[in-house]
Amino acid sequence: MSTQKPRRSPGEGGAYSYQTASGTRWMWKATVSIGGVRKPKLKRGFLTKQAALKDMRATLAQSDAGTLADPGDVTVAEWLDTWLTGLRTSPSTRQTYGQMIRVTLKPRVGGVKLAKLTSTRLNALYRELEATGSARGGPLAPRSVRLAAAVMSMALKAAVEAEPPLLAKNPATKATPPRLNDEEAATPRAWSSEQLDAFLTWAAEHDQEHVAFWYVSATTGMRRGELLALDWRDAKGDVISVYRNARPGPGGKPVLGPTKTRKSRTVDLDEETVAVLKAWRVGRGGLHLSLVRDTAPIFGDENGKRLTPKSVSAAFDRAVARCRKDLGEDELPRLSLHGLRHTMVTTWLTAGVPVKVVAERTGHTVATMLTTYAHVIPGSQAAAAKQVAALRRQVSPVVGDTGTEGPSLRVVKGKFPGQGA
Repeated sequence: MSTQKPRRSPGEGGAYSYQTASGTRWMWKATVSIGGVRKPKLKRGFLTKQAALKDMRATLAQSDAGTLADPGDVTVAEWLDTWLTGLRTSPSTRQTYGQMIRVTLKPRVGGVKLAKLTSTRLNALYRELEATGSARGGPLAPRSVRLAAAVMSMALKAAVEAEPPLLAKNPATKATPPRLNDEEAATPRAWSSEQLDAFLTWAAEHDQEHVAFWYVSATTGMRRGELLALDWRDAKGDVISVYRNARPGPGGKPVLGPTKTRKSRTVDLDEETVAVLKAWRVGRGGLHLSLVRDTAPIFGDENGKRLTPKSVSAAFDRAVARCRKDLGEDELPRLSLHGLRHTMVTTWLTAGVPVKVVAERTGHTVATMLTTYAHVIPGSQAAAAKQVAALRRQVSPVVGDTGTEGPSLRVVKGKFPGQGA
């Protein structure tokens, strides 16, 4: 009676042994379907026949389900470019991601085959960035390393979700980018009112080219792009109308569009900020009358061209560095231009201004304010607790009169204009 084994169906595949310098190894061969196209697939390196067959069966199951990934010879650099091209996001976000890919990711892992990118390789990348990832060869800030990790994770997730998929799983999910400590992660960087006053006083003497921008930014809490989008017609009396945003365009030139939230708002100005803008307009008019027409940008160069987002941020960094050198590094912490917005919000909330008022002024939602600036708001709870306790003492026979006055809820003005309501 014949004992011949049944023949496998075409494409069913099988496991085969081969010899290496390290001994016998096993591989499997089978025909799989990738994106509706059937093609032969071979995978080597298994220590046992059972391990090879187990992997083959898992691969065939993915093939049958239409989820089998095959990146082929696609490199990390090629996929990052493809992903970024098809990404739906704002131009400014695209520019940020593009710079991170071009400057940080491609030079280090761009040549790696997408199929060979593992969580171990990603961890090595993050540690390398932490040690020597900056442009000058020094450590890259943890926030920047986390941004690089986020960009990589999003791109790899898209490779898993592509049709047909390029990866079966996202190796970034098991990688470990640096963590921010709780204080650094939760607390926006801001100056105190005294530090801001010191900087603006210094800038009035040493940075007259930009001091008006710094001043208006600090007292209104407007975003960088919103300030750069302002024309003189948008500032009438003691009110600024905010309905546009200047974002980086081709070559870094500003391109006007809607605000970040796509909503317009008005910002009330204090007397001192109005005076600063009037003085700034007089100075601009002294250069040329065309610079003070209603359609001219408030913050432009000597030719009437709108300042670029990158140039104004760089100018602020230079001004802060010079101010710290003159006043002492211990007197003035480093701060980004966006930190002026955080400074305004922090100062107003600390002074007791209602969250809803600050949210309307800055274009935030109340939920964002409560989440981002929760560390500033608890002081109002203390005042409220004292106020309620004072009312309770008036009606409670248990608590006697302490002889102390109840708290007075009021907004405290700081040293510089625009802190209070």
